[in-house]
Amino acid sequence: MGGSEPRLRWRWLLRALLVLLLAQWLLVLLATLAGPAMAGQAGAQRWPVLGLAIWQASMVLLRGLPLLLLAWPLLRLPSAILRWLTLSLLWLLWLLPQAGLEGYFQQAGTPLGADLLGYSAEEIRTTLAGAGVSAGQAAGWWLLLPCLLLPFGVAWALSARASGQVRAALPSRRHWLLLAGLCLLAWWLPLDAGLAQLPDQARREQASSKLAWFVADLWRWQQRERGPLASAQAHEPASVEQVTGQSQVLDAGHPLLHAERTPDVLGRYFAPTSHGGPPNVVVVIVEGLGRSFSGPDAALGSFTPFLDRLATQSLYFDSFLANQGRTFGVLPSLLGSLPFAEQGFLALPEPLPDHPGLYQVLGQQGYQRLFYNGTDTRFDNERGYLQAQGVEQIVDLGNFGPGYQTNPHSQWGYADEALASRVIADMAGFKPPFLLGVQTISMHTSYRFPGQAHWQQQLQGHVQALGLPPARQAAVQAQSDIYSTILYTDAQLQRLLQAASQQPWHADTIYLISGDHRLPEIPIGEHIERYHVPLLIHSPLLRQPARIGAVSSQMDVLPSLMALLSAHYGLQRPAQTPWLGRGLDMSTAFSSTGHFPLKQTKTSAEEYLDGRWWLRDGQLYALEKGMRLSAVDDAQALARVQARLHRYQQANAALLAQGQVLASRAPLQAYAQDQVDAPPLPQPASQALPGLGVEDVQLRRQGNRLQVSAAFINGDDHPSAWFVPLAVLLDAQGSERGEVSAAAVQLAPHQRRQLGLTLPLPAGADAAWSVSLRPSDPQTGRASGRGQYRIALPLPAGNPEPAP
Repeated sequence: MGGSEPRLRWRWLLRALLVLLLAQWLLVLLATLAGPAMAGQAGAQRWPVLGLAIWQASMVLLRGLPLLLLAWPLLRLPSAILRWLTLSLLWLLWLLPQAGLEGYFQQAGTPLGADLLGYSAEEIRTTLAGAGVSAGQAAGWWLLLPCLLLPFGVAWALSARASGQVRAALPSRRHWLLLAGLCLLAWWLPLDAGLAQLPDQARREQASSKLAWFVADLWRWQQRERGPLASAQAHEPASVEQVTGQSQVLDAGHPLLHAERTPDVLGRYFAPTSHGGPPNVVVVIVEGLGRSFSGPDAALGSFTPFLDRLATQSLYFDSFLANQGRTFGVLPSLLGSLPFAEQGFLALPEPLPDHPGLYQVLGQQGYQRLFYNGTDTRFDNERGYLQAQGVEQIVDLGNFGPGYQTNPHSQWGYADEALASRVIADMAGFKPPFLLGVQTISMHTSYRFPGQAHWQQQLQGHVQALGLPPARQAAVQAQSDIYSTILYTDAQLQRLLQAASQQPWHADTIYLISGDHRLPEIPIGEHIERYHVPLLIHSPLLRQPARIGAVSSQMDVLPSLMALLSAHYGLQRPAQTPWLGRGLDMSTAFSSTGHFPLKQTKTSAEEYLDGRWWLRDGQLYALEKGMRLSAVDDAQALARVQARLHRYQQANAALLAQGQVLASRAPLQAYAQDQVDAPPLPQPASQALPGLGVEDVQLRRQGNRLQVSAAFINGDDHPSAWFVPLAVLLDAQGSERGEVSAAAVQLAPHQRRQLGLTLPLPAGADAAWSVSLRPSDPQTGRASGRGQYRIALPLPAGNPEPAP
């Protein structure tokens, strides 16, 4: 070719890169339009997500140019077929992983990251098979369309006819400089530009490049391997007072160990048993049960009518948190109040460290110990944990027994109807006192089960009864498989408890029901929703129901349950424990006084809640009433919470180094009132958080007007800056449709002032619209404190409705 060879190769490369860009755009288009966050969304609501997804895909392609330009020497191959084959293969190696990551997001509702490294090949195969598809189908065949078309596009790009249509006007050196400039520009421009403007986490994740997410999370995991735990191991272990808030240091080598002094905060709600002995305990762990679609005032409407009725007869915890975002941590958190170690307590080498978990402590005092699960309890090593705790009867996929049909639509095992039937069949043989654990599975991909058509019909009537606005109805119908599964599981829980109510031991039984985490396939509005689950404590022994507004976590359940059983029912509790929980906060008003870690996946970095402060990825948030997080810029508070998290990580590092949480099994002792700590007092809202903030937002819809009432609070020791109370009305797409403000005000130190605003409502405003309320700078209009954002409009019933 002589001097024209570089120019021709440049033409081929330019055309091939254009083909790859178009294929990437097609992949993004298909994945975004069919993504879970787009379920039931109108066309106008999809365009911002699609635009940002294309932007991210383009930026990722430009950032990957140095890798893609490795194709330049391949264009010197003498054979046209070899050039086509090698370049097509290279482009496919770039595109296929993205199709797979997009396919995973379609199935799981959350991007795949370093959590892939936390599971064995067998567990990954089980997960894919449990989704109702084989591993080869998991990405979704329709997402492979760009990959299938790519070779034809590359063939066109390398053809003589195509190259002849391109006229190179610039020297090749300038071409290379242009590509280098584009690559540098792509690295300089923020990849997440515009994502913050999307109204919820689900759409932000939908618009994100899954390849960039995966690579970034792997990088974070690699850095973490050298980071908090590694640095924590290089320091002296933290004291137990720093980690758990307890006052007595017992063993410097086991920094979690402390004298057990949790007060009995449940006893006043419970009557003695009929026989004067200890009660039975039943713990039901519901796969995927989230507060946003279950319980009173559920943000998405409640699809658990039985649990809703049961809540009115129970101790119901509105602001309760799972400590993990996936199932891997629920048994150690709920039944053991244990730290996460590195990839979850259950991932520690066998034998698992001995600890006083609920099964072990009750087993030492004569309890029969049983656990039922329709799946393989070897997954996440749950069987190893249960066996280490001395569970006498474990019923799961391997020994479920004859007469029950596995779920033909999923390889997880037995659907919840079969699980409930299996437990019911054995109920007459339970020997009081007993501890029974039941773990469901149906509220998990594939969200398919025998007889689902009936529950699809039930769903139609339930949606009508809820009176959901049209936008929400469309979203529910688009995910009817998931919502019908929630109704189905709720009905199986009803069967289970109704059958138990017919047993002679029912009158002396305490039931605890909670979710392991909130399922991610229903789009998540805020990050905290992944952890926000209900907790119901129900019993015929209950003197009165109550609705609890304070924040507690699953790590707090074991300490409070053992305090109740030892203070009122004659049992003993360990004299020393490594429990992280400080006990349930029983305040009926919203408050947050505890501190504990949270971990979304096995490989994600720990998050931490310290009172009203939530720390995630180095960013500090304020936990507001209604379980909302508001980003806060407070260097002193950030340093305090980071120090608390680091002390927890030091204790975790000691666990990893020692391979144990206590040196020897602690003796049991009776509850003694003079050996308990006073329960923490709720902090007044005005003292809990510094700076300006908004609390207790109430919305009242009156015709075409919205009455907004809220408390503005100054948490500082000095007068606040002047600010303007500002309310902004947003439509379903997040576009501003109106605003109203009041006169500028200034608050005295720790002053709380109730203010009201009236917003005109345009025609068509429904519950898909929202209101944001914040203190605003009178000069710039920018937020000058913590606001409450995207509060859904109430239905036009005219009744006040607190912010969810």
